[in-house]
Amino acid sequence: MSETTTEFDVADKEAGVTGELVTTPKNSQGSLQPTNTVEYRAQLIAKYHQGARSLVDKLRTSGRTDAEALLQALITEIVQETDHLLGNELVSTENGDLRDASIISFKRAEVLEKVIKAVQTRQQLEKEQELDLDSPAMMVVFRYFMSKVKIALVNVKAPDDMSDLFFKTLSEAMSDWKRDLKVQFGEFKGAAR
Repeated sequence: MSETTTEFDVADKEAGVTGELVTTPKNSQGSLQPTNTVEYRAQLIAKYHQGARSLVDKLRTSGRTDAEALLQALITEIVQETDHLLGNELVSTENGDLRDASIISFKRAEVLEKVIKAVQTRQQLEKEQELDLDSPAMMVVFRYFMSKVKIALVNVKAPDDMSDLFFKTLSEAMSDWKRDLKVQFGEFKGAAR
């Protein structure tokens, strides 16, 4: 083996694989066959994505081009890649290529770690987007609106007993305001997806 020839080169030569794919114009089903590796790769990608030329095209044809759909698709792709790496690792192990199997295993662990971090980041973002009903800021907003209601009642010259009745009735109607808001936010999130 020369310095420029690797074990992979030797294995490719033994398997009859060359740098360029040379195939007949049509296969047994009558489909056009690629004449080089680039075309063949493009065909395999389209087949993998069920006719779409890329993951982005696949998302566009499904009508989902929002950031949420892209993020979910990317996480799914990464997770699928870990299965591909696992398959390669198992093949290498069965072939007795323990060095290659170890490298693939390490790479798979790195990919899984990235998936875990991506999911954790996503969970953190979702948590940050939720409204904290117990936060001091929420109480500031609540008091602000109640003070504006009081000003509005004064400006329309509502009698004190009507103002008192309004706030008493509002207080009763809002006795479960946190639970009610959580339900409404849940419905809003469900409708947004």
